[in-house]
Amino acid sequence: MNLRAVIVDDEPTARRTLQNLIENYTNEVEVIASAEDVLSGVKLINKTSPDIIFLDVRMPKYSGFNLVEYFDELEFKIVFTTAYEEYANKAFMKGAAGYLLKPIDIDDLNSTIERVREEIKQEQQDYNIYDNKAIALNLKNKLLTLPFVGGVLKFNLDEILYFEAKGRQVMVHLIDDTRLLANLSLKSIQDILFKTTFLRIHKSYVVNFMHIKKYTKGKESTITLYNDSFLEVGKVFKDNITEVISYLPK
Repeated sequence: MNLRAVIVDDEPTARRTLQNLIENYTNEVEVIASAEDVLSGVKLINKTSPDIIFLDVRMPKYSGFNLVEYFDELEFKIVFTTAYEEYANKAFMKGAAGYLLKPIDIDDLNSTIERVREEIKQEQQDYNIYDNKAIALNLKNKLLTLPFVGGVLKFNLDEILYFEAKGRQVMVHLIDDTRLLANLSLKSIQDILFKTTFLRIHKSYVVNFMHIKKYTKGKESTITLYNDSFLEVGKVFKDNITEVISYLPK
């Protein structure tokens, strides 16, 4: 199983060193991006959907522990990397899959990666999301099929207002005010609908762009849908949204 990794560390030397270790001394791990602080790291994670994050603890403005607070559900594995052993207990309380002390030992790095790989394999078997034949997208006919308790349901994409994260499930909000709970994660929805009119605007929301009536920018930005409901826009998503819906009324 190939793992896609993101490194978040404020020290350029530390980022380069870890990337070199991963690329030259581990198997089937690709460093797809790196970030110098928590906020840029959150943006990268939402944009690239990595499998594993190598996350420094001590960074300016926000510590690595703050990154966890931007996600309702950790749909990736976190390995904390730090020179300070005293943070280990807090790291595992935050849901860490691993904890590496700097300077990073190659054997420790490899054993941690293999442990993460096994965890991911087990979770994929448990939830069977991507292999579930009940999930299907027909772009030509705009039909989306999703698994629900007891069976599957089909939707026309145009009748979906937005998806809302509910743990490892999502609430599907329809234009007729119907709400249905589907058995898959918001990350799965984002991946499935990547090339459609659906847009991630918040850690908890993926919205149908065609149903956005207004985008209000500010310290706490919001969008208004055509049914006059309001949804908060996460600050790490603002740049992407501005480009896509810049022509909407302010």
